[in-house]
Amino acid sequence: MLLDYYCTDHDIICCRACISNEHRLCQNVLPLELASKDVRKSALFNDVMEDMTHLITTLNALDNNRQSNLQSMEETKSAITKQIRAVKSKFLKQIDDLERELTTTLSSLQRKHEMEINKQKQEISQVLVNVIENKNEMDFLIDHGSKNQLFIFLRQQVTNIHSAEAKIQQIVSNSQEFDITFDEKKDGKLESFGSLSEFVQPCQVQYKPKKFQQAQIKAEPMKNIVGFEKDTELKLKICEEYAFRDVSVTDDNKLLFTNAASSDPKLYVYRDCKDYETEIVFSSAPHRVAVIPGTDRAVITLPYDKSIQFINTTTMTKDNTVNVGFTCLGIAAGRDRIYVGDTGGTIKTLDTNGIVLKTILHGLRCIDLIVYDDLQDQLIVRCYGKLLCIKVDGTLVYSKDVSGVAGVTLDRQRNIYFGGFETNNIQRMSTDGENCEEMLNKDNDIYRPYEMCFNEDFTKLFVINNCYTSVCVYKCKYL
Repeated sequence: MLLDYYCTDHDIICCRACISNEHRLCQNVLPLELASKDVRKSALFNDVMEDMTHLITTLNALDNNRQSNLQSMEETKSAITKQIRAVKSKFLKQIDDLERELTTTLSSLQRKHEMEINKQKQEISQVLVNVIENKNEMDFLIDHGSKNQLFIFLRQQVTNIHSAEAKIQQIVSNSQEFDITFDEKKDGKLESFGSLSEFVQPCQVQYKPKKFQQAQIKAEPMKNIVGFEKDTELKLKICEEYAFRDVSVTDDNKLLFTNAASSDPKLYVYRDCKDYETEIVFSSAPHRVAVIPGTDRAVITLPYDKSIQFINTTTMTKDNTVNVGFTCLGIAAGRDRIYVGDTGGTIKTLDTNGIVLKTILHGLRCIDLIVYDDLQDQLIVRCYGKLLCIKVDGTLVYSKDVSGVAGVTLDRQRNIYFGGFETNNIQRMSTDGENCEEMLNKDNDIYRPYEMCFNEDFTKLFVINNCYTSVCVYKCKYL
């Protein structure tokens, strides 16, 4: 499965399956897009780059040292051989056997240490090649890779760097600089020419690992939203008919609004969640809109056409249309699945190309709205008078009685926020459906609220208000 999340409690990158199996109780699980934000400016990026450079420098120095030792031993052998021959010239009649013995011993010593040094050179070359390959791949990802790819690669390099450091420490501790000297026999006896001595000293190149700093400052525990403060109302275009049905936010912080007014069926786009940018016109009224996470695509339901329409959120142009075979209303999207609900209580699961994979027949009322909880891998469904939690295989987790039908959204901890169109308030419910509290009401200018969503960093809440005609912006208050 895709690595989609970063658990700050365990400092580990994980997938959706790991979240549900091993991190269900963790309070600080971030989407990978949020964890990898500004990764090129992070301490992780700088530490890995510095450590790679340090490793390459040390490995090159070690290789040069080993090569220099080989050359010095070769020169030593040549010098000693000349000494032996000088002695030989004094004792021509008695030196043949002694010369062969000493020369053989010298060659044996030479071969023994040469084999050790060459073995170490092979180990050095192997580590050096691996580090250079990782450095080249890092350079490529810096220029061409996505934030997710770079972040995942950096995390992998922590292990690779530790492994390289351990290998270098082993090589350094096992490396010795060998030398051979010849002691000429001074007493004139012909028992031998002299003796050969080995001198061993530690390698002059030493490796001191740089203290590995944790790449990314460990994220602080996620704080709970304790309340909201009215900020402003979104400035809308004048002289247009508005009947807002849905609001969603893209990964690059653009707000998308569907306008189902019969005379003006459009999707409005606001950059930075505040300034009007453009609009897309449809032949029939769009109802719901869902952004496909980690992509530049969104998908919209067109109930009168029994179809869904894909949108490119970078160019803000319409893409292909897919007929889903029923009057589709609610829609939600995960990274690899799209969930569409209809007026008869049916939910269809599609892939991100619009191909139907599975149909769930729940016999519910009209499924007006669906939200996908990626951490729990379940759907929050809003019908008239009901709020339901359903697993993606169709199993009902729980059902709650609520007032009328209105919007639903999730905060960072996956608490559920739902509107009361008839009660003029917005409530928050825990992810298990056990605890519920009122967060906004008439005192906060909430009147006939419908759909809502948070911005990309969960600092603001956008609420379609006043019977589908305006958009109120509320600042989130944290502890």
